[in-house]
Amino acid sequence: MKIKKFYTGIKILKEIYPPYLVLLAFTPIIIGFIIDYELSNSRYIIINLIWIPLFTFPYILLHKRFIYQFATLLYFFMGMIEISHWIIIKGPLTITSILVISNTNPQEALEFFNLKASVELIILIPYTFLFFLSFRHSVKCYQSKIKPYLIGVILLASVIFISENAINGRLIRKGVPQLVKVTFSFIDNINLYKEAMKEIAPRKVNANSTFSYSQQTFVLIIGESCSRRHMSLYGASRKTNPKLENRNDLFVYNNVVSPYSNTLNAVLSFLSESNLEQKINFENNIDIIDVFHSAGFKTYWISNQSPIGIWDNLVTVFAKKSDYFKFVNITSNSSFEATLTTSYDSKLFNPFFSVLNENVNKKFIILHLMGSHSSYSKRYPADFDVFSGANRKEKTIAEYDNSMLYNDFIVDSLLNIINSNISPEKNHIASVIYLSDHGENVYDELDRVGHDYSNELPKVNVEIPFLVWLSPTYLKLNPDKAKIVNSNYNKPFVADDLFHSIMDLSGIQSLYLNEERSIFSEKFNEKRPRILEDGKDFDKR
Repeated sequence: MKIKKFYTGIKILKEIYPPYLVLLAFTPIIIGFIIDYELSNSRYIIINLIWIPLFTFPYILLHKRFIYQFATLLYFFMGMIEISHWIIIKGPLTITSILVISNTNPQEALEFFNLKASVELIILIPYTFLFFLSFRHSVKCYQSKIKPYLIGVILLASVIFISENAINGRLIRKGVPQLVKVTFSFIDNINLYKEAMKEIAPRKVNANSTFSYSQQTFVLIIGESCSRRHMSLYGASRKTNPKLENRNDLFVYNNVVSPYSNTLNAVLSFLSESNLEQKINFENNIDIIDVFHSAGFKTYWISNQSPIGIWDNLVTVFAKKSDYFKFVNITSNSSFEATLTTSYDSKLFNPFFSVLNENVNKKFIILHLMGSHSSYSKRYPADFDVFSGANRKEKTIAEYDNSMLYNDFIVDSLLNIINSNISPEKNHIASVIYLSDHGENVYDELDRVGHDYSNELPKVNVEIPFLVWLSPTYLKLNPDKAKIVNSNYNKPFVADDLFHSIMDLSGIQSLYLNEERSIFSEKFNEKRPRILEDGKDFDKR
């Protein structure tokens, strides 16, 4: 009798937790544990055990097969996304991933998979077969005195778990499957982005120029996905910087890292008082546009990046604070689509030339490049298709290096444009900083490509070039500052302190300037620990 009841209980458990459905739900978790145990979360085992009965109980009570099939379809859809993410990104699904997916069309997906796909994705074939088995499998509903009690216990556990998390305000954060969690976070962030897209004006802050010269121009060139490991200027074997290497007027800084390996966080930290130790919300942040506008400069933003796209919106808001802003990349409908089209950085030349020739004494200009953003082959014209590879991996590296070769031409040309459009006889001083938002891993570490990561931040993701150019007039009239610029090139620096460095180099006096954070100051604190976005010390890896 007891044995019979035991077997009946097993049958009922199989009814509440259909084996195929359980396998669909647990496969992504198992794969996550195999790929990276430290990034996996065993809590999702419990979460699935709690949520599965909420689908199977209605099926048991109502005998409506579509309820079971809906649960099967839902778990299969979530599983396909999570498994693909684990295999491609080597980490759990995050809101950043959802932001990318939301801007993806079939053509973009094909390009992305062509770059990132691996043979491990073959596991999706048996997973799809498992889905068909689950979808067609008929679960029998057994009648037994044990059933009400067993159902009651499991249902009570589910209700207690969900209620406890809901009451404490953490149901979405800790009580639902991963895809559901990041989807709700995505919806919340969409609302924040829409709010941020409202027009804002520069704030009046304490700032004034200490330079008394008749004309002054500062230019910040922000590159994209440029790794100094692939620059011959920094010792790379391929000749990717023939023009910059040939210049004798550059200060080449060789120990600079970005605080983040993504454009949004990196650019916003470069240009504001917010930093890794003191993160300040966008709406409360004093930024470089506020400072230079208050110091009497006309501000400009010229960009070859798309102004449209969820993760670019805050950068676009920032750009629109400028007195003049222009986006030359009009080839796409979204920021992700822009990475798959050809909008070469040479488009910046004409508008840059125009603003340099405006009859304005003090100018602050930001140029935002497409640089070496993937897809790499779309970043350069045919004339720069110099390097090649025999297989897919070598071809990808060659395409990236070709984009670096073109970037060398772009940066050199921009420096030549400004040099030919300043007037030494009028005491017109000019200064330029070029750096990249973040680096790029092109099979340099972990045999991977891109700037995503799943656990410890690869060094190559944040190792960026940092170049300074000073006009002959600047060098002549500011020999002391030029001497410091020349001597600090080897000091460790995190680019989230660019905000202070730009002010210092440009002679801006402000309450917001901290000279210990300026790489161009004698007071620069080179002992600051470089704890980056992953919470680990860059210099102790």
